[in-house]
Amino acid sequence: MRRLRRDGGTPIEEAPLWALAILAALLALVFFPALVGLAEGAGIVSAGRRGLCALGAGLLALLVVVGNATRMPWRRASRPHPLDERPLFTRFSTWLWTALLFPSVLHGLLVLTRDDPVDPRAAMAVGLLVSTIQGAWALVERWRRSRRERSAG
Repeated sequence: MRRLRRDGGTPIEEAPLWALAILAALLALVFFPALVGLAEGAGIVSAGRRGLCALGAGLLALLVVVGNATRMPWRRASRPHPLDERPLFTRFSTWLWTALLFPSVLHGLLVLTRDDPVDPRAAMAVGLLVSTIQGAWALVERWRRSRRERSAG
C-alpha cells in the first residue's frame, strides 16, 4: 500500500488512491464552472442542461489525475532547471488549465450565480489578462534564471 511521504511531499505518481480521488474531486470542482462558462459563452449548453458540464468536469478531472499519476517518474530538481523536464502530458495539462479553463471559471461562476444573461467577453478578458500576466511572469523568471546560471557558470 502506498503512503504519503512525511518529508518534501509525495509525487503524484506515488500518491495513494484516496489522495488521487480527493485531487480528482477538487479539480472537478474547479473544472465545473469553467466548463459552464465555456459552454454558455459558446451557446452550446443551456441553463437546464448543466448536468453535462458536471459530467464533463468529472471526466476531465479523472483524465488529468490518471494521466499525471501514470506517467513515468521524472526527476524533480531541488532548484529550477532551465529546461522543462516534465512529461508532455503534464506540461500540456498545465497549459490547458492556465490558458483555457481558468479564464472560463470567472464567467462560469457569474453564469451560475446570476439569473440574467452574462456577456462572456468581459469575464474572458479578465481571465485571459490574468493568464497572460502569469505566463509573462514565468517567462521573465525563466530568462532571469538562465542569465544567472550563465553568469555563474
